[in-house]
Amino acid sequence: MSSVNGYQRLCDNNTAVCEAGWTVFQRRFNGSVDFNRTWQEYKDGFGNMEGEFWLGLDEIHELTRGQNCKLKIKMTGFDATTAYAQYSSFAIYAESDNYRLHVSGYNGTAGDSLRYHNGRQFTTKDRDNDGWWGKCALRYGADGGWWYQACSHSKLNAEWGRSRGHSHNMIWYHWKGKNEAIKESTMMFKCE
Repeated sequence: MSSVNGYQRLCDNNTAVCEAGWTVFQRRFNGSVDFNRTWQEYKDGFGNMEGEFWLGLDEIHELTRGQNCKLKIKMTGFDATTAYAQYSSFAIYAESDNYRLHVSGYNGTAGDSLRYHNGRQFTTKDRDNDGWWGKCALRYGADGGWWYQACSHSKLNAEWGRSRGHSHNMIWYHWKGKNEAIKESTMMFKCE
């Protein structure tokens, strides 16, 4: 791997951040990047790969398409505790299917808060694909893009911080519950 403008060049010539053989597609840790973005921004990606960022739904789909991929999510709470969730099967479908999520085969220490979102299409503040009559991405003001159902057991792209509880912040229900915010998250995949 070689560094190019803060990105890592992987052996397959894709531009991404690599962590111990995993391709990182989302990283949050200090709220320096606003994740309350539009469909186009989530499609293309945003942020700084040396800091907080979202790789881009098109890129994630292309890198996982037709492959046997795993998903790993590492999280840290504001109390400095850590947990992880890993899925033995992971895919993001094409934009024509609104980047539908597929995950299965959970193991880890955080609990399976993503299973509720399995099979859901991606939703942003300007593109509503959730299973609720309202708009989950706007329900509490700044929930960011996610694979909402009605509405969430997890939302790692929501507003960063903990001052206003689950209504606004990043959550992982089966680890910290709905009222305690997550401080840091890293989402990554590995394909065989």
